[in-house]
Amino acid sequence: MDLKPKRIAFMLFDECDLLDTAGPAAVFDSAARALVRSGAARVRPLELLYFSSKGGLVKTRQGLTVQTSPLPTPARGAIDTVIVVGGTSVDESIDPCLVAWLREHHDAFRRIASVCTGSFILAHAGLLDGRRAVTHWADCVELQRSFPSVKVDPDCIFTEDGGVWTSAGVSTGIDLALAMLEQDYGHELALTVARNLVLFLKRPGGQTQFSTALRGQAVAGPLAPLLKWIADNPTADLRAETLAERAHMSLRNFYRAFVDATGAPPAEWVEAVRLEVAKRLLEQTSQNADQIAFQSGFGSYERMRRTFTRRLGVSPAAYRPEFSKVLDAPGGNFYVGALDPDASAIEKALLN
Repeated sequence: MDLKPKRIAFMLFDECDLLDTAGPAAVFDSAARALVRSGAARVRPLELLYFSSKGGLVKTRQGLTVQTSPLPTPARGAIDTVIVVGGTSVDESIDPCLVAWLREHHDAFRRIASVCTGSFILAHAGLLDGRRAVTHWADCVELQRSFPSVKVDPDCIFTEDGGVWTSAGVSTGIDLALAMLEQDYGHELALTVARNLVLFLKRPGGQTQFSTALRGQAVAGPLAPLLKWIADNPTADLRAETLAERAHMSLRNFYRAFVDATGAPPAEWVEAVRLEVAKRLLEQTSQNADQIAFQSGFGSYERMRRTFTRRLGVSPAAYRPEFSKVLDAPGGNFYVGALDPDASAIEKALLN
């Protein structure tokens, strides 16, 4: 384990969101204390720094103030990670001095990140060009419109691309910080911190920040009833040909209209609906994996597992212990059906 001291610097501005700072800071502070208590480090291996354009007290939108130092002229490696926080709106998030500072000094840091609309500051500094990124779901369209070279992925809670991290709204900064912690120090420490903070460890970066069902409700027009029907009938025949017939459209027109209305192809939307049903059943019931695969429309456990791994970065067996509300309920054991050769070690262990 690398216990060389790391400095984590938060970039603040007037009317920034307090939780964007306090959430990740709590993760790193808890990790530093845990490492000292365990004897893995003699002194705190993580130092938290707070900066703003001019230094002094910065007033957050919640009314609390944070003492900051003026933006430094950093030597390479002096600061390990820079985290740019967000504000209530995009306009409040843009600090020209911070944009210029990041553009000039970004090469001095191993890792740069943003929370919520802090992504717009990174984008203005040119740090998201050609990279995958996310911001608060309500601002994803604006981020893509304003910065066409950014690969905005609205269907996740945090991303990492070439050492530049971005996260969605407010509390997802905690998920981002836990992921950084796991990357630097391993799963065990991240798990300890999550438990200390009474958190789930850890929401995968691919976890959607806005459910497909709610997105479907926001769609108006002739496809709105069909989207509701899909959500209510995940086990039905939901092939594009069948859905086009139900919508009384040709396949070509249906595909174009569906993408225009939802931003996703029919197959991708259907898979997202089934994934959410499976997640809900894993969280709220004690049914076994084969039952859940059937009731969510996947048909087989293996198909469900591959979808979880691809879209969330975890298997259903790994997802359930983190999110389930019924693990201790009678019959709450999670039985995984026949496993293929590349099934995860967690799944195999659960069979023993």
